[in-house]
Amino acid sequence: MPFLRPTRSTIQARVAADIERHSGQSASSRGDIYYPMAQAVAGVSHGLHGHLVYNADQLFDDSCDDETLLRRAAEVGIFRIQAYRAAGTATITGNNGAQLLTETLLQSDSGVTYRITAAATIVDGLAIVNLTAVDAGAAGNLNAGTTLRFVSTQLDIDSEVTVINMAGGSDIETIKRVRERLADRRKNPAMGGNKADYVAWVLAAHSDITRAWCYPNESGLGTVTVRFVTEDLDSPIPSQTHIDAVKALVDVERPAGMKRFYALAPAPKSLDLVFTFLSPNTTAVRTAIIAELQDLLRREAAPGATLYISKIREAISLATGEENYVITLTDDVSSLAGEFLVLGDITWPAA
Repeated sequence: MPFLRPTRSTIQARVAADIERHSGQSASSRGDIYYPMAQAVAGVSHGLHGHLVYNADQLFDDSCDDETLLRRAAEVGIFRIQAYRAAGTATITGNNGAQLLTETLLQSDSGVTYRITAAATIVDGLAIVNLTAVDAGAAGNLNAGTTLRFVSTQLDIDSEVTVINMAGGSDIETIKRVRERLADRRKNPAMGGNKADYVAWVLAAHSDITRAWCYPNESGLGTVTVRFVTEDLDSPIPSQTHIDAVKALVDVERPAGMKRFYALAPAPKSLDLVFTFLSPNTTAVRTAIIAELQDLLRREAAPGATLYISKIREAISLATGEENYVITLTDDVSSLAGEFLVLGDITWPAA
C-alpha cells in the first residue's frame, strides 16, 4: 500500500508516547518537562518526511519540479524553446526617392519597438519594409492595420507606418508544454526519422505550434511533408515565421539521405453554420456554443479529416444553457489533405 506522510501532530503524539514510556515523565501537554523536546523532534521528523515525498516526486516526469523536469528532458534531447521575435512587413509613405536605412526604429502605441531589417526607397509614394521586433515575445505580434511611429523623425517620410503583418513572436515555452513533449517522447522514442520523429521536431521548432502531422512520400519517393497548426493564437494557420523555424530545425535533425523536406501551412477551410432556431437565443448561449465548437475543432480537425455532423451537433448540445436549436447543415464536413477546418461565420436567428 502507498506510504502516507504523517501529520506533524501525529508525529508529535508518537514521540511524546515514546518519551513517556521510556522516562516515566509526561511529554504530551504544554508545561510538561519533555513537551518542548517532543515538539522539536516532531518538527525535524516532519521536515524529513516532506523531503522524502519531494524526492519521490522527482522520480517521475509528471510530478517533478521545473528544474528537474528540464534536466530530465535534456537527457533525451528535449530543450525548452526560447522566446521568438515577431517579424513582418509594413507600408511606409513619403516623398519619392526618400530612403529608409536598416536598423531604423519604430514603436507601437503599447511601447514595443521594431527595427527595419532591409533598406528601402520610396517609389510612387510608398515602400514596403521588413520589420523585426527588438525584443522577443508574443507582445511583438500586431494585427494588420496597426499604426507604428518612427522613434526619430525621418526626412521626407511620413511619421506613421501601417502594419501589413507582424507575427511569429512568442514567449518562452511553458513548463507544461515541455512536460507534454517529454511524455510524447517517452511513448515514441527517437527512431532516426520516422513519422513520430518529424512530429516531435516540428513541435520543438516553435512554442506556438500545437499539433503537427507527417506525410512520408506525399511529394514523391523519399520526400517528407509536414503540416502544422498554431491553435493557441488568433489563427490556427501558422505564419511564415513559424514555417521558417520548422525548416531551420528539421533541416538539422532529419536524415541526410532523404530526398526533400516540405514544411507547409494548411489552407484554412471555414466551417460556416446557420442557425434558424436557438433557444434560449442569448449572448451567453451563443458564446458557449462557439467555445464548444472551437474545442471540437481542437480535438477533431486535421488535414484531410472528416468532421462528422453528429460531432458538430453534439458540441452544440453540450453548450451551457442550450435547450434546443436547428441548423441548416445536414452533412459531414470534409477537408482535403492540404486543408484545415477553422470556425468560420456563424449566422444566428434574430433575437
